[in-house]
Amino acid sequence: MRLAGAKALCFPVLYFSSISWKRYGGSMIETSNLFVTGGAGTFGHALAKRRKKEEWTGKLTVYSTDTMKHEKMRREYPDINFVQGDIRNSDTLYNSMVGHDIVIHAAAVKVIPASEYNTVDTIDVNINGTLTVCAMAIQANIKHVLNISTDKAAHAANAYGSTKYLTEKIVQEYARQGFETQYHLVRFGNVLESNGSVVEAWKKRVEAGLPILITNPQMTRFWLSPNQAVGYAIEALNLESGHVYIPVLPALSIGKLAEYTVGDVDKEEISVRPGEKINETLLTLEETFYVTFHGNHYDLSPITDDRGVALEEPYTSDGAEELTKKELTALLND
Repeated sequence: MRLAGAKALCFPVLYFSSISWKRYGGSMIETSNLFVTGGAGTFGHALAKRRKKEEWTGKLTVYSTDTMKHEKMRREYPDINFVQGDIRNSDTLYNSMVGHDIVIHAAAVKVIPASEYNTVDTIDVNINGTLTVCAMAIQANIKHVLNISTDKAAHAANAYGSTKYLTEKIVQEYARQGFETQYHLVRFGNVLESNGSVVEAWKKRVEAGLPILITNPQMTRFWLSPNQAVGYAIEALNLESGHVYIPVLPALSIGKLAEYTVGDVDKEEISVRPGEKINETLLTLEETFYVTFHGNHYDLSPITDDRGVALEEPYTSDGAEELTKKELTALLND
């Protein structure tokens, strides 16, 4: 049973880091009890690795539908609590959330072409799942909810990006209601060597003696390491409820990424996949009226706030600082 409490909204069911990663809102992250949806993926592994390395004392619960990943992860991190559950299942989600301080919402249908072919399911998981996470956090007396977003949400051009854009709006609407639960957002680019990443796919093809597949060598993307993703996510907890933390990230073309990671190998150019953009955007022109710059990140206010003066340019991957081979190697070893 759910505990009586605040009512939920009535919805249908310097990038290399000088970041203070440990402190948020006057409390220490290492003593907080963390609950991570989709936590068996790349982000969850990076968080578990940091927790183990720094000997955090708060508990960590991984909540996802992938039991195979749970078992693999459990062998490396036996002190983590694993719960098999769907973010659309309010009862399982609530029962698992109770007793935690922070919910990090990383669960989503993320593969862009798959989302184009399975748009209904993508909407159900990403949008309805986020509604459920936000509502159950209030019921479970969670202090902070952090929504992991993506550059695909800015000027969205595909089903995945469109749903992530709407999840940002959902989280910001909950933030506006004045609940004790605080809602935060972080928006970043492509995480290197994440599950299903292009680098991972290239390496497998090279090992098999096959040419690597490249859509457009001039296509650019923002890049960061899993460890950086964790750091930026924690830093986002310092922002005011409803604000989006956007880190300053370097970018690199797909052609140079291939050159730097797998070297001079046979390549086969293929068509751009359904839903893919040539360049990505972390901060849109329309959002520049609501943003402040803080050296290593942007603080983006909800566009329902008073419109300010556009002091910044749109932040796109084709105009960002280019990642060098040395910097890329450092990220891959991070």
